Amino acid sequence: MGADFYLFDVGHGQCAALRLVCEMWCIFDVGATGGFNPVKWIANNYWDSKSPWAGLIAKTKSPFYKATISHLHGDHLDAWTDLFVNYPPTLFRTNEYDVEYLSDSESSNSTHGWDLVKGFIGHHLASGLSMRMIPSYGSNISIRELSLSPELARLVGGGAGSRVNNASVVTRIDLYGKSILICGDMEKDAWQYVLDNSSAWRNLVSDINILVAPHHGHRSAYSVDLMSYAQPEVVLVSATSKDPSLDSRYSSESVNGITIAEDSYKYISTRSAGHIKVTFDMMDQLLKERLGTWRFGDYALTG
Repeated sequence: MGADFYLFDVGHGQCAALRLVCEMWCIFDVGATGGFNPVKWIANNYWDSKSPWAGLIAKTKSPFYKATISHLHGDHLDAWTDLFVNYPPTLFRTNEYDVEYLSDSESSNSTHGWDLVKGFIGHHLASGLSMRMIPSYGSNISIRELSLSPELARLVGGGAGSRVNNASVVTRIDLYGKSILICGDMEKDAWQYVLDNSSAWRNLVSDINILVAPHHGHRSAYSVDLMSYAQPEVVLVSATSKDPSLDSRYSSESVNGITIAEDSYKYISTRSAGHIKVTFDMMDQLLKERLGTWRFGDYALTG
Protein backbone atom coordinates (compact mmCIF):
# COMPACT_ATOMS: atom_id res chain seq x y z
CA MET A 1 0.00 0.00 0.00
CA GLY A 2 1.27 3.48 -0.86
CA ALA A 3 0.33 7.14 -1.24
CA ASP A 4 -1.00 8.91 -4.33
CA PHE A 5 -0.07 12.43 -5.41
CA TYR A 6 -2.31 14.25 -7.89
CA LEU A 7 -1.97 17.41 -9.93
CA PHE A 8 -5.43 17.95 -11.37
CA ASP A 9 -6.23 19.50 -14.73
CA VAL A 10 -8.17 22.63 -13.72
CA GLY A 11 -7.24 24.96 -16.58
CA HIS A 12 -5.42 28.08 -15.44
CA GLY A 13 -6.07 27.36 -11.75
CA GLN A 14 -4.28 24.90 -9.52
CA CYS A 15 -5.26 22.00 -7.30
CA ALA A 16 -2.98 19.24 -6.02
CA ALA A 17 -3.78 16.50 -3.53
CA LEU A 18 -2.15 13.70 -1.56
CA ARG A 19 -4.07 10.54 -0.71
CA LEU A 20 -2.51 9.15 2.46
CA VAL A 21 -2.03 5.50 3.26
CA CYS A 22 -4.92 5.77 5.76
CA GLU A 23 -7.21 6.78 2.86
CA MET A 24 -7.56 10.38 4.09
CA TRP A 25 -6.63 13.32 1.84
CA CYS A 26 -4.53 16.46 2.02
CA ILE A 27 -5.43 19.08 -0.60
CA PHE A 28 -3.32 22.00 -1.77
CA ASP A 29 -5.41 24.81 -3.30
CA VAL A 30 -8.87 24.20 -4.71
CA GLY A 31 -8.89 25.36 -8.31
CA ALA A 32 -11.67 23.84 -10.42
CA THR A 33 -13.38 24.18 -13.79
CA GLY A 34 -17.00 23.94 -14.88
CA GLY A 35 -16.23 20.44 -16.12
CA PHE A 36 -14.18 19.10 -13.20
CA ASN A 37 -14.14 19.87 -9.48
CA PRO A 38 -11.41 17.94 -7.61
CA VAL A 39 -12.97 18.53 -4.19
CA LYS A 40 -16.30 17.06 -5.28
CA TRP A 41 -14.53 14.22 -7.09
CA ILE A 42 -12.67 13.24 -3.92
CA ALA A 43 -15.73 13.61 -1.70
CA ASN A 44 -17.95 11.61 -4.05
CA ASN A 45 -15.49 8.80 -4.70
CA TYR A 46 -13.37 8.36 -1.59
CA TRP A 47 -15.41 9.13 1.53
CA ASP A 48 -16.58 5.95 3.23
CA SER A 49 -18.10 6.38 6.68
CA LYS A 50 -17.53 2.65 7.31
CA SER A 51 -13.79 2.91 6.75
CA PRO A 52 -11.76 1.95 9.84
CA TRP A 53 -10.00 5.31 9.42
CA ALA A 54 -13.18 7.40 9.40
CA GLY A 55 -12.91 8.02 13.12
CA LEU A 56 -9.89 10.25 12.51
CA ILE A 57 -12.22 13.10 11.67
CA ALA A 58 -15.62 11.70 12.61
CA LYS A 59 -16.99 15.10 13.59
CA THR A 60 -16.56 16.47 10.08
CA LYS A 61 -17.59 13.34 8.14
CA SER A 62 -15.07 14.37 5.54
CA PRO A 63 -12.36 12.66 3.46
CA PHE A 64 -10.04 15.64 4.02
CA TYR A 65 -7.45 15.59 6.76
CA LYS A 66 -5.73 18.85 5.85
CA ALA A 67 -6.05 21.70 3.35
CA THR A 68 -3.61 24.41 2.29
CA ILE A 69 -4.67 27.57 0.49
CA SER A 70 -1.43 29.00 -0.86
CA HIS A 71 -2.65 32.58 -1.43
CA LEU A 72 -5.76 34.61 -2.07
CA HIS A 73 -6.23 34.58 -5.84
CA GLY A 74 -9.48 33.24 -7.22
CA ASP A 75 -7.98 30.66 -9.57
CA HIS A 76 -6.78 28.75 -6.48
CA LEU A 77 -10.13 29.04 -4.70
CA ASP A 78 -12.86 28.02 -7.18
CA ALA A 79 -14.08 25.10 -5.06
CA TRP A 80 -13.84 26.69 -1.60
CA THR A 81 -17.56 26.17 -0.87
CA ASP A 82 -17.21 22.44 -1.53
CA LEU A 83 -14.11 22.34 0.67
CA PHE A 84 -16.06 23.76 3.59
CA VAL A 85 -18.94 21.35 3.03
CA ASN A 86 -16.27 18.66 3.61
CA TYR A 87 -14.43 20.65 6.27
CA PRO A 88 -10.84 19.55 7.00
CA PRO A 89 -9.76 19.81 10.63
CA THR A 90 -6.55 21.61 9.62
CA LEU A 91 -6.29 24.54 7.23
CA PHE A 92 -3.11 26.43 6.42
CA ARG A 93 -3.43 29.71 4.56
CA THR A 94 -1.89 33.14 4.15
CA ASN A 95 -2.69 35.92 6.60
CA GLU A 96 -6.08 37.35 5.66
CA TYR A 97 -5.94 39.77 8.62
CA ASP A 98 -3.38 42.00 6.86
CA VAL A 99 -5.35 44.93 5.44
CA GLU A 100 -2.78 45.83 2.78
CA TYR A 101 -2.61 42.22 1.65
CA LEU A 102 -6.38 42.16 1.24
CA SER A 103 -6.25 45.43 -0.72
CA ASP A 104 -3.65 43.90 -3.04
CA SER A 105 -5.77 40.78 -3.39
CA GLU A 106 -8.83 42.82 -4.34
CA SER A 107 -7.00 44.90 -6.95
CA SER A 108 -5.24 41.89 -8.52
CA ASN A 109 -8.30 39.62 -8.76
CA SER A 110 -11.09 39.71 -11.30
CA THR A 111 -14.52 40.58 -9.90
CA HIS A 112 -15.33 36.86 -9.79
CA GLY A 113 -11.98 36.06 -8.16
CA TRP A 114 -12.48 38.67 -5.46
CA ASP A 115 -15.95 37.31 -4.75
CA LEU A 116 -14.36 33.89 -4.21
CA VAL A 117 -11.76 35.39 -1.86
CA LYS A 118 -14.37 37.28 0.17
CA GLY A 119 -16.55 34.20 0.46
CA PHE A 120 -13.66 32.03 1.58
CA ILE A 121 -12.46 34.52 4.20
CA GLY A 122 -15.91 35.23 5.57
CA HIS A 123 -16.87 31.60 5.88
CA HIS A 124 -13.88 30.27 7.71
CA LEU A 125 -13.55 33.28 10.02
CA ALA A 126 -17.18 32.73 11.04
CA SER A 127 -16.59 29.02 11.67
CA GLY A 128 -14.60 29.56 14.86
CA LEU A 129 -12.54 26.42 14.21
CA SER A 130 -8.84 26.20 15.02
CA MET A 131 -6.86 26.20 11.79
CA ARG A 132 -3.24 25.74 12.87
CA MET A 133 -3.14 22.18 14.16
CA ILE A 134 -0.01 20.25 13.17
CA PRO A 135 -1.26 16.91 11.88
CA SER A 136 0.57 13.62 11.75
CA TYR A 137 0.63 11.96 8.32
CA GLY A 138 1.81 8.51 9.37
CA SER A 139 5.09 6.72 8.75
CA ASN A 140 7.11 7.49 5.62
CA ILE A 141 5.35 10.84 4.98
CA SER A 142 6.04 14.38 6.21
CA ILE A 143 4.79 17.78 5.06
CA ARG A 144 6.57 21.08 5.74
CA GLU A 145 5.36 24.53 4.74
CA LEU A 146 6.78 28.05 4.71
CA SER A 147 5.56 31.40 3.47
CA LEU A 148 6.71 34.99 3.44
CA SER A 149 4.60 37.23 5.60
CA PRO A 150 2.63 39.84 3.65
CA GLU A 151 4.93 42.49 5.14
CA LEU A 152 8.04 40.80 3.75
CA ALA A 153 6.29 40.13 0.43
CA ARG A 154 5.70 43.88 0.15
CA LEU A 155 9.36 44.48 0.98
CA VAL A 156 10.35 42.31 -1.98
CA GLY A 157 8.34 44.73 -4.13
CA GLY A 158 6.40 44.45 -7.38
CA GLY A 159 2.78 45.22 -8.19
CA ALA A 160 -0.27 44.13 -6.25
CA GLY A 161 -0.52 40.74 -7.96
CA SER A 162 3.15 39.98 -7.32
CA ARG A 163 2.84 40.97 -3.66
CA VAL A 164 -0.04 38.51 -3.22
CA ASN A 165 1.81 35.79 -5.14
CA ASN A 166 4.98 36.28 -3.11
CA ALA A 167 3.17 35.54 0.16
CA SER A 168 2.28 32.07 -1.15
CA VAL A 169 2.54 29.05 1.13
CA VAL A 170 5.17 26.71 -0.32
CA THR A 171 4.76 23.01 0.53
CA ARG A 172 7.33 20.24 0.65
CA ILE A 173 6.09 16.65 0.80
CA ASP A 174 8.58 13.89 1.65
CA LEU A 175 7.28 10.37 1.12
CA TYR A 176 8.97 7.01 0.70
CA GLY A 177 12.36 8.61 0.22
CA LYS A 178 11.16 11.02 -2.51
CA SER A 179 10.22 14.69 -2.37
CA ILE A 180 7.65 16.96 -4.00
CA LEU A 181 7.73 20.77 -3.87
CA ILE A 182 4.51 22.73 -4.52
CA CYS A 183 5.53 26.33 -5.08
CA GLY A 184 2.28 28.26 -5.06
CA ASP A 185 2.62 31.40 -7.19
CA MET A 186 5.86 32.78 -5.70
CA GLU A 187 7.78 34.86 -8.23
CA LYS A 188 11.50 35.10 -8.94
CA ASP A 189 12.28 38.16 -6.78
CA ALA A 190 10.77 36.45 -3.75
CA TRP A 191 12.71 33.27 -4.45
CA GLN A 192 15.92 35.28 -4.57
CA TYR A 193 15.05 37.01 -1.30
CA VAL A 194 14.27 33.84 0.69
CA LEU A 195 17.14 31.80 -0.73
CA ASP A 196 19.65 34.60 -0.08
CA ASN A 197 18.48 35.17 3.49
CA SER A 198 17.09 31.96 5.00
CA SER A 199 18.67 28.57 5.64
CA ALA A 200 15.18 27.22 6.45
CA TRP A 201 14.01 28.11 2.95
CA ARG A 202 17.15 26.67 1.36
CA ASN A 203 16.58 23.44 3.26
CA LEU A 204 12.91 23.35 2.25
CA VAL A 205 13.62 23.53 -1.48
CA SER A 206 16.82 21.45 -1.72
CA ASP A 207 17.05 18.03 -3.38
CA ILE A 208 13.60 17.76 -4.93
CA ASN A 209 12.39 14.91 -7.13
CA ILE A 210 9.16 16.49 -8.43
CA LEU A 211 8.77 20.27 -8.60
CA VAL A 212 5.33 21.77 -9.22
CA ALA A 213 6.37 24.95 -11.00
CA PRO A 214 5.59 28.29 -9.35
CA HIS A 215 2.94 30.56 -10.87
CA HIS A 216 1.78 28.04 -13.48
CA GLY A 217 5.24 27.86 -15.07
CA HIS A 218 5.27 31.55 -16.03
CA ARG A 219 8.49 33.42 -16.77
CA SER A 220 7.76 35.80 -13.89
CA ALA A 221 8.39 32.98 -11.43
CA TYR A 222 11.35 31.17 -12.99
CA SER A 223 14.23 31.25 -10.51
CA VAL A 224 17.71 30.08 -11.40
CA ASP A 225 18.49 29.87 -7.67
CA LEU A 226 15.44 27.71 -6.95
CA MET A 227 16.32 25.32 -9.74
CA SER A 228 19.92 25.15 -8.56
CA TYR A 229 18.90 24.14 -5.04
CA ALA A 230 16.04 21.86 -6.07
CA GLN A 231 17.75 20.03 -8.98
CA PRO A 232 14.43 18.33 -9.80
CA GLU A 233 14.10 15.15 -11.80
CA VAL A 234 10.89 16.43 -13.40
CA VAL A 235 8.77 19.60 -13.36
CA LEU A 236 4.96 19.53 -13.35
CA VAL A 237 2.99 22.57 -14.48
CA SER A 238 -0.67 23.41 -13.96
CA ALA A 239 -1.35 25.37 -17.15
CA THR A 240 -4.15 26.21 -19.51
CA SER A 241 -3.93 25.69 -23.26
CA LYS A 242 -2.36 28.42 -25.38
CA ASP A 243 -0.82 30.15 -22.36
CA PRO A 244 1.90 32.37 -23.89
CA SER A 245 3.76 32.96 -20.61
CA LEU A 246 5.22 29.48 -19.99
CA ASP A 247 8.98 29.36 -19.51
CA SER A 248 10.82 26.84 -21.69
CA ARG A 249 13.72 26.64 -19.23
CA TYR A 250 11.75 24.08 -17.21
CA SER A 251 12.70 21.57 -19.90
CA SER A 252 16.37 22.60 -20.05
CA GLU A 253 19.50 21.11 -18.50
CA SER A 254 18.44 22.38 -15.05
CA VAL A 255 16.02 19.41 -14.92
CA ASN A 256 17.46 15.90 -14.82
CA GLY A 257 14.58 14.13 -16.57
CA ILE A 258 12.77 10.83 -16.04
CA THR A 259 11.58 7.94 -18.20
CA ILE A 260 7.95 6.76 -18.10
CA ALA A 261 6.99 3.79 -20.28
CA GLU A 262 10.09 4.37 -22.44
CA ASP A 263 9.24 8.05 -23.01
CA SER A 264 11.54 10.75 -21.61
CA TYR A 265 10.17 13.74 -19.69
CA LYS A 266 11.63 16.81 -18.08
CA TYR A 267 8.42 18.84 -18.06
CA ILE A 268 4.84 17.59 -17.89
CA SER A 269 1.93 20.03 -18.06
CA THR A 270 -1.73 19.45 -17.36
CA ARG A 271 -2.58 21.16 -20.65
CA SER A 272 -0.90 18.31 -22.53
CA ALA A 273 -1.19 15.36 -20.12
CA GLY A 274 -4.48 16.19 -18.38
CA HIS A 275 -4.71 14.97 -14.79
CA ILE A 276 -1.44 13.64 -13.37
CA LYS A 277 -1.21 10.92 -10.71
CA VAL A 278 1.95 9.49 -9.15
CA THR A 279 1.76 6.54 -6.74
CA PHE A 280 4.62 5.99 -4.28
CA ASP A 281 5.29 2.95 -2.11
CA MET A 282 8.14 1.12 -0.37
CA MET A 283 9.75 0.22 -3.70
CA ASP A 284 10.45 3.92 -4.25
CA GLN A 285 12.27 3.99 -0.93
CA LEU A 286 14.28 0.90 -1.79
CA LEU A 287 15.11 1.77 -5.41
CA LYS A 288 16.78 5.15 -5.84
CA GLU A 289 16.15 5.25 -9.58
CA ARG A 290 12.40 4.65 -9.25
CA LEU A 291 10.07 7.68 -9.06
CA GLY A 292 6.62 6.27 -8.53
CA THR A 293 4.06 4.85 -10.92
CA TRP A 294 2.52 7.42 -13.27
CA ARG A 295 -0.94 7.82 -14.82
CA PHE A 296 -2.25 10.64 -17.02
CA GLY A 297 -5.58 12.05 -18.17
CA ASP A 298 -8.80 10.25 -17.28
CA TYR A 299 -6.75 7.14 -16.48
CA ALA A 300 -5.31 9.07 -13.51
CA LEU A 301 -8.81 9.21 -12.03
CA THR A 302 -9.26 5.45 -12.02
CA GLY A 303 -7.98 2.86 -9.60
